[in-house]
This record gives sequence, C-alpha cells and structure tokens, in this order.
Amino acid sequence: MVSPMCAARAGGVARYAREHGWLMMIQDRLGHHPLAWDCDGVIATLRRDPSSYETVRALMRRGIAVVDLTVNRPEVRVPRVMSDHVGIGRLAAEHFAERNFRNVVWFSLGWGNVHRLRFEGLCEKYRDAAKWVLSDELPRRRQNDWKSFSRWIARKLAAAPKPLAALTYDEADAARLLAAAERAGVSVPEELAILSIGNNQIICDNQSVTLSSIDQNLERGGYEAAALLDRLMDGGRPPNTPILVPPAGVVLRRSTDVIAASDPVVRRGLKYIEEHLSSSFGAAQIADAIDITPNVLHKRFVAELGRSVGAEIARQRLAKVKLLLRNTKMPVAEIAAMVGFCTPSHLSNAFRDATGCTPRQWRSSS
Repeated sequence: MVSPMCAARAGGVARYAREHGWLMMIQDRLGHHPLAWDCDGVIATLRRDPSSYETVRALMRRGIAVVDLTVNRPEVRVPRVMSDHVGIGRLAAEHFAERNFRNVVWFSLGWGNVHRLRFEGLCEKYRDAAKWVLSDELPRRRQNDWKSFSRWIARKLAAAPKPLAALTYDEADAARLLAAAERAGVSVPEELAILSIGNNQIICDNQSVTLSSIDQNLERGGYEAAALLDRLMDGGRPPNTPILVPPAGVVLRRSTDVIAASDPVVRRGLKYIEEHLSSSFGAAQIADAIDITPNVLHKRFVAELGRSVGAEIARQRLAKVKLLLRNTKMPVAEIAAMVGFCTPSHLSNAFRDATGCTPRQWRSSS
C-alpha cells in the first residue's frame, strides 16, 4: 500500500484482507521504497507530487495491480475507487435546503480536483453559491498568517447575506471558519451554519459549537478498493470508469441544527419551539408567547417555511430524537421525555411513521 491513508479507509482494506487471508503492509511515502516489495497488488493514494505518480507507473510496468483511492490525478489512467464527491456536494445542498437556506457558500484553504467536484455538486441546486478559497485571494506569504486570515473571513462574512450556510472541504477548514466567525461576532449556527466533510469526530465533537459533517463512507471505500484489487490480481479487467462510493449521510451536530428564516416572527417562533421541546405546547402557546394571533403565526410559517407550525414542531422533535440516538447512549424512554413525547411508545410510533423503523433499529444502523 502506498500511503498516507486515513484510518477508516485502511480499516476497510484490513477487513477485506482478514476475510481473504491476505498478507498486508502499510507503507508510508517516507519509508522504504515500495518498488523493492515483492507484492501482487497495491492500493495507492495518488497525490499531486510527481514521486507518487512515478512510483505507480513503475509498479504497473512490473505487472503489479494498482488501485487508486483518490481523484487528485484524474489524468493518470489507473483503476479507481473513490468517494462520490459530486454526490457529497448534492447531499450538502439537500441538507441546506431542508433547513430553508437560500444563501450558500463554499469555503476551503486550497483548490483542487476534489474541491471542484464537491462544489459542482453543491451548485447543481445552488447555482449562485459563492466560492471562498483562501489561496485564490491571499498572497502565499499571508496564507498561513492567522490575523490575515481572520481579517479576510471577517470581510467576507460582513458582506454576505444572512442567514448563510457554508460547506467546507473538511473538518479542519470548518474549525478555522468557526473560530474566525466567532472572532468576528457572527453567531453559529443562527447567522452562519457550517457543514464539514469527513466526520472526524475528534475535531467535530471538540469545538465551541460541535460541527455537523458528511460521513464519506470511507471504510466502505477501502473495502471496495480491496475487492477491486482482488479481481485485478486474478486477471480481471479494470472498470472503464471509477467506482464511486456514495456518502453515508449527514451526521447532524449543533453547527447546522437550525432553520434559516428571514421573517423575524418566524425566527422567534422557531426559537420558542427549540427551547420548549420537552413541554407540551402548540401554535396557540407560541403565538401567545410572541404576542401574535395563531392564524397570523400559521400564515407566516407557511409563507416562510412551506409547512405549518404543527409540522415544524414534529420535525424539530424528530430531528432532536435522531441527534440524541446518534450521539448519546440515552435510553429511548429518557429521550422521549426530553423531547416532549408523553410515552416511549408514542415516540416509537411517531418515529416508525416518519422513518419506517423503530428508534432502536435506527440507532443500530446509524
């Protein structure tokens, strides 16, 4: 294996290797040269640097089967198993649309083929999405300067329409954007919702605002790459196009756990719902709390969100249940009480009607 390779992908390869009796080695690009190996196949992560490309070419000239896990070098003809990066961008767009965002931006420190594909997927729905790429706008000498970066982001955020949703290249970019936004006095997620890619839990779970992230399904990608390599080592024909691994979904955390609303009345109503989920209430109680009639509240919710007050209460309760099921080990009965269901069975019935499975089934599969 020519690496570096992320732990999740390596885990998928290792699982396949155990199941099929392989002898597996992980080789860092700084270690012994892989051309010295006596091996039957290689799973590589091709980078932009010429050395990895030359190594792969030399391996293939020796008749060694090679599978690339990346699309950093699309011009290199080699069998590939890769994340569906356009699909990742589409999934992000769906996530933002579900939360009623109209203003969307891409943010990354650099720009390459993977960035481009993800941005293209985002733009299929959000054609006017802005593109904030640090390396495009700041001189190289200032790109690693935190103060220059913070000033640059502050100017971008000040000029951008709010509420705004940002898709970042990875969790590191998301954490940088979050820190700069907080320094600029921009609230996350109320003014700026941030969605990252990769679901690195160490980063996502340890921010001042936990980061929602797209799970790339990297473990499956590693497994599929090993399966393809196995076929190639047995003399099989390489596929004509890369094998695309779809993302597993969005892992919802606080940074996108919000509904975008330009109507101040609707924003106040949404805030009331969020703060009172454990209680029994309806449109009348919300209207009374924000000093408006239930009929006007209903009309403004429908105009802004396309759904009734009751539907939004149900949506927020279900979203909170999913968040707790995924990120905690709380019993279902405790979750039911916390999210305003009168009994665990009431929660189970509502959850099954919405998702087709019970809370316990959903938790075990998520």
